[in-house]
Amino acid sequence: MIALGRAGLDRRPSRAYIGRMADQRLTAEQVRSALMGENARLLRRRSVFRRLPSPPRCKLCAVPFAGIGGLVLRHAGFARSPGNPSLCTKCLGKLRQQGMNGVEMPVTLLFSDVRGSTALGEQMRPTDFHAFLGHFYRLASEAIIRHDGLVDKVVGDEVVALFFGGISGPNHAAAAVAAAIDVAERAERPDATPSGPIPVGTAVHTGEAFVGGTGPSDTIEDFTALGDVVNTAARLAAAAGAGEVMASVAAAEAAGLSTGARRTMDIRGRAEPIEVVVLRHGAVKPRRQEAAR
Repeated sequence: MIALGRAGLDRRPSRAYIGRMADQRLTAEQVRSALMGENARLLRRRSVFRRLPSPPRCKLCAVPFAGIGGLVLRHAGFARSPGNPSLCTKCLGKLRQQGMNGVEMPVTLLFSDVRGSTALGEQMRPTDFHAFLGHFYRLASEAIIRHDGLVDKVVGDEVVALFFGGISGPNHAAAAVAAAIDVAERAERPDATPSGPIPVGTAVHTGEAFVGGTGPSDTIEDFTALGDVVNTAARLAAAAGAGEVMASVAAAEAAGLSTGARRTMDIRGRAEPIEVVVLRHGAVKPRRQEAAR
């Protein structure tokens, strides 16, 4: 048995049991069912790891990263992934096994980026602009994690998040919508940064995407989604005004939303326009309007 002290645990997994779980290999279908939250083996693993202290935890297997539980399990190879700290190295490693690094599955994307970032960068010293973006990254990540999303990447003035069955549950579109509104509300607060609110545009879209690890099979360290649904979500976010939250009709319907102003938008790179629902109207204005971002 693992000596975890007085952690208030009725049943504690043995080293042998944890070792067996670490060595089990996943087939393609098991990867898909795990990512969709339907894999019985992964659900059992989550049940075991949830008894161990302490959060934060891997979003897939629930292994703890902190506390004595996290300390012990790091020695068993369940370390926080350097590519994505919301997942452990074991979960990402499973995706690399047998040449399998992901699957096509339903997923909801959230994109949020700063409006007028080029002008802001011109007005601020580089160090101050870096700190400004740091406030945005932090508040957006906190909102995403609060609603059971996975921070996919933070690039430039943009934060991207994934919501799908194995991470967010079957109602992942509703979770993404709630997170998007939370991001916008946090960014609009007067104390979002020392200099005031952050003008961000946010959008949500849902559909089929390739979800899993990316890069050469022997060096995969990141976890992301690829496909048209991702590109469309990014284009919608770019079209959202400061403080505005938009969702494609597909995402709004999947989230169970039936109200909201509708708008038909031409999306660069798509032959057909897309209909969106405006979930939140903007109230924050960029400090300076740009002719082009």
